[in-house]
Amino acid sequence: MKTPSRARSWGAVVVFLGLAATAIHLGVWQLGRADEKQALIDLRAKRTEPLEMGSTPLVWRTDRNALDLDQQRVLITGRWRLDQSVALDNRAWDGRAGVHVLTPVVLADGSHVWVNRGWMPKAPGVNQIDIAAASDPVRLQGVALASVMKRIELTRQDPTTLPGNVWQNFDWQASGQRIGASVWPVIVWQTSDNNDGLLRKLPEVSSDVPKHLGYALQWFLIFLACLFFAWRLRPVRRQHDQ
Repeated sequence: MKTPSRARSWGAVVVFLGLAATAIHLGVWQLGRADEKQALIDLRAKRTEPLEMGSTPLVWRTDRNALDLDQQRVLITGRWRLDQSVALDNRAWDGRAGVHVLTPVVLADGSHVWVNRGWMPKAPGVNQIDIAAASDPVRLQGVALASVMKRIELTRQDPTTLPGNVWQNFDWQASGQRIGASVWPVIVWQTSDNNDGLLRKLPEVSSDVPKHLGYALQWFLIFLACLFFAWRLRPVRRQHDQ
């Protein structure tokens, strides 16, 4: 029986070592994803006591970090700036196309915070919509989130140059131009009702940590299998080669 050449054997070894490196990388990445989601679950469970934004101890500062407020339940008292409302496009609700309505609120200390008031339907291709009014003064509850849902954009455009009040994604720089300085670095997802007809649902914190741990285990097993095959396929110096 003809034995493989040493070059082919080394080629197979290199291939399996490359696969092993990929597998270990993916396994570590899955462990990282599990840690991130568990940290988010723990954070929301820890920050259940509502704090009022704009008053002690949660006053606005220029050095406020969004992650320091992430998942924090908050109370908001102030007044709406309804004329500065924007709608984030392509947000579905039970299979229906629509938008998320975001309106800034001026708090008692003069700072501003963007509030995701909820979802409403919108016809495709419409760039200007009538956003439901809400009564002042504002008194609502919500959860501050450090991140905002993003949608893929084929071309990056400055929202301030577009007609209408419908944006593809939320843009912090453009939103700052609309309402000025002293803007909190989070978006508050409103959870309390104020009879404005909008539908509200707080984004769930994914609890699929075991799924990522299972994926990590699979990748580590693949890593070990690749190492085994690399070892088995290595060229062996035979007696007649010496």
